[in-house]
Amino acid sequence: MSVFNALTTAVSGINAQSTAFTNLSNNIANSQTVGYKADTTSFQNFVAGSMIGSTASADVSDSVSAITVQHVDNQGTPTSSSNSLASAISGNGLFVVSKANGAGNASTTQFSDQSYYTRNGEFSQNNQGYLVNTSGYYLDGYMVDPSSGQLGTSVTQINVGNITYRQPQTSKLTLTATVGTMPANSANYTASDAQTYTTAPVTVYDANATQHHVALNWSQSTTNPLVWTASAYDADGTGAINQADNTYNVTFNSNGTLASVTDSTGAAVGSTTTGAAVTLPITASYGTNTSQSISLSLGTIGGTSGTIMAQSTGTASKSAVSSLTLDQNTSTLTEDSSQIGTATGSNQSYMTSPVDVGGTPVSLRWAQTSASPPTWSVSAINSSTGAALSSTSSITFNANGTANSPPTTLAATINGQAYTVKLPNMTSTTSPLLSTSSSLGQDTTALTSDAIAAGTYQGVQIQSDGSVMAQFSNGASQLAGKIALANFANVNGLNAVDGQAYTATAASGNPAVGTVGANGTGTLSVGYTESSTTNLTSDLSALIVAQEAYSANTKVITTADTLLQATIAMKQ
Repeated sequence: MSVFNALTTAVSGINAQSTAFTNLSNNIANSQTVGYKADTTSFQNFVAGSMIGSTASADVSDSVSAITVQHVDNQGTPTSSSNSLASAISGNGLFVVSKANGAGNASTTQFSDQSYYTRNGEFSQNNQGYLVNTSGYYLDGYMVDPSSGQLGTSVTQINVGNITYRQPQTSKLTLTATVGTMPANSANYTASDAQTYTTAPVTVYDANATQHHVALNWSQSTTNPLVWTASAYDADGTGAINQADNTYNVTFNSNGTLASVTDSTGAAVGSTTTGAAVTLPITASYGTNTSQSISLSLGTIGGTSGTIMAQSTGTASKSAVSSLTLDQNTSTLTEDSSQIGTATGSNQSYMTSPVDVGGTPVSLRWAQTSASPPTWSVSAINSSTGAALSSTSSITFNANGTANSPPTTLAATINGQAYTVKLPNMTSTTSPLLSTSSSLGQDTTALTSDAIAAGTYQGVQIQSDGSVMAQFSNGASQLAGKIALANFANVNGLNAVDGQAYTATAASGNPAVGTVGANGTGTLSVGYTESSTTNLTSDLSALIVAQEAYSANTKVITTADTLLQATIAMKQ
């Protein structure tokens, strides 16, 4: 090697150590940066004569170059954070994030088409409902469709700014009532002693979060006071519940506790063992949901709570709705006088409890069609199918709950036979058909469902499986979306950009994107952030070595300069 080659080699050494200095200083400066991945410096030499077509004596300098090596696959230590939305990835994968392109305004944000990836999981909710990390990147994932309640399949920015509570599909009803009283003397029991009990309608929800109403009708056997027929019916009159398929025979013990249940075919339903739970399967058909199963809980066999009968001196629960009385001799149905709604309400409906007319369950359905003035329609229907059995009459009411020139009867055709339906007195000012108070005063606590009151959005939580859960004021939480993670064949081949983020390259390969845990990705440690992978001890030691190497290279330059000066002096 000539003196000149020594000069150029030393300069390459200085440049290489400068690169090492840059990497080390960057690592040290980012020792507290969440999700930062420390780089290392690798050196490679160039040997004279190693190029194709050259020889060792060719005028090619020996030299060295520095290469910055990324270590995106190195995982930092999870550090506890006071930020409840902070999330550290335990294992492989990077958060899929987006970057705003600056074209939005105070109320909207527009995003770049470029996809970014990061391990910085220090997220918080901004004023538009997006989850944004401290570097300004927006978290991406799969959002739940507010209409269907199903998780989407396309990756988009997660936004919880307009989340509303979605009622889950109703799966359970519970009855707590005293359906009737024991006769004082069972030996003297006759058909005229048979009692009935009907609950107030309870709100249920189908798979599309659409509201419906269900009620229960209890009829005591005309021959055995301990046996009752219990049936569920659609209190909206749409025929969503087939009563024949949802009718059961319930037998009580002489002490008023539940003894056994059979279905309409006589087959036993559940156990007769003391203490066994008594549940009746109810099947409804709402819209496209052809078979929604609802479990009706009555209590336990031999239990003194839930659904019971009172002794002869006890008090039975009062029916919440009126019933129709059938006079087969005169082919007449008469509705008991009972308030059907309020004078100030809107979108109200009311159905009488069903009565069996030749095997057809018949109810009167009242439906409010206008709030001002209060206007209702009334018609006789098959309560099992919702089919009309009469024409529909429209009735306008006054503010005091009385009606203006109301009809007194409806003409109905049931099983091919003509019937007269007598309507209640609607002109009485002492007992108006519409209540002037804000409610009907019905017992709405007897039949309850697992549906809860709607709540307002309170905040968001992230779970270890990447589920983004919206929290509501009613104490419920619902899935709003799921975080997306990406994995790469060569994660160290990613291109680093500002803010601890990366973009895909040909060297990294295409991203495999999915939910947390998919494609070989890890899980989330919620409430933690991933610390920088900078090792201050080793980097400070390496800094000393780089400093000495840099100084040594400068010494080579000054020595080579001295030799050159000596060579020049030989000619003087």
